[in-house]
Amino acid sequence: MRGLFNVETKYFFSPSNLIDKVSEERIAYRAKDRESRKKTKLELTFLNYVDYYINYFEQNLLLPQESIIAIRKECLRMLKESNLERNELIKVIATFARRKLALNDNKNLMYILGRSGIYILEKNLGAQIDAYSTVTNDGRLYIILGTFKKSAVRRNFDLAHELGHLLLHANIDMDILAAIELKVIEKEADLFASIFLLPETEFSNDFLALKRKSNPDYYIELKRKYLVSIAALEMRAYGLKLITYQENRYFWGQLTKKGYRQIEPLDNELPSIRPGKVRSLLKFVLDKKVVNLDEMLSQSNLLPKFLIKLFSLDNDFFDQYLEVKKDYYSNAKVIDMAAFRN
Repeated sequence: MRGLFNVETKYFFSPSNLIDKVSEERIAYRAKDRESRKKTKLELTFLNYVDYYINYFEQNLLLPQESIIAIRKECLRMLKESNLERNELIKVIATFARRKLALNDNKNLMYILGRSGIYILEKNLGAQIDAYSTVTNDGRLYIILGTFKKSAVRRNFDLAHELGHLLLHANIDMDILAAIELKVIEKEADLFASIFLLPETEFSNDFLALKRKSNPDYYIELKRKYLVSIAALEMRAYGLKLITYQENRYFWGQLTKKGYRQIEPLDNELPSIRPGKVRSLLKFVLDKKVVNLDEMLSQSNLLPKFLIKLFSLDNDFFDQYLEVKKDYYSNAKVIDMAAFRN
């Protein structure tokens, strides 16, 4: 049991304090991923465990008010009351969210989202799932990022895409939507991400300064600045009518010819940032002795590796916080028999 599940045997015979706070209809991920009931149940269990232990570590902390709550509330009001066409409304909400989050540089996106109140974690979701998001029954927001071959720009777009779900689709029951409806939801989240990451005025000025708008190689510095893929940069420009139909067709032909559909320039150079909010939470409560790790593990019948895997931490993360237990004979002394013989 210890090696397989990273818990003490007693864990399986003790009453569970786990409370289900995540509902299947509140998990936003792609239509084909939803077809796997086993996968859905697995992620529900993971989220409920994550939420339980975050609650445990935060229970004695007085936390600042989370700005994302107010942002979601205002977005919900706009969705209910606005008469704008849907895509125009998404543009308004994406622009509003970027302004309220005070996001001036996309390289800070993960930090800004975490500071706003969203809990971002990563786990192995396999090759087919990029990321997903959810909100618990008591209002805590989560974005779960996959770890499978993630470039910095892909991870940034995943974050913005999931933020789109959290702001646009707060009251939609994902579980009852037909496949075609789920595809619409995904397209809306993509549109949100594009507008959110590439603000119209700034991006238009930068794009119009390009010497050759149909050549993907001329997009590299824009990619470095905005941390958005070359393909997504062109799609945003085409949507803003900054590039002609003929230039658009030539661009995608060049993208294929150069092999950039598989891997783009800078993909192996730009560092992919890992989530740090939960890691900071654990370090804070353990450094300040708000939580005694040994007592917590003993009461929960867990091994450190359980939390390491749950929160995707470094293997030695808890080493400095664990009490070093002395061996039964650690205070014994060895008799020097040679001294007696002399």
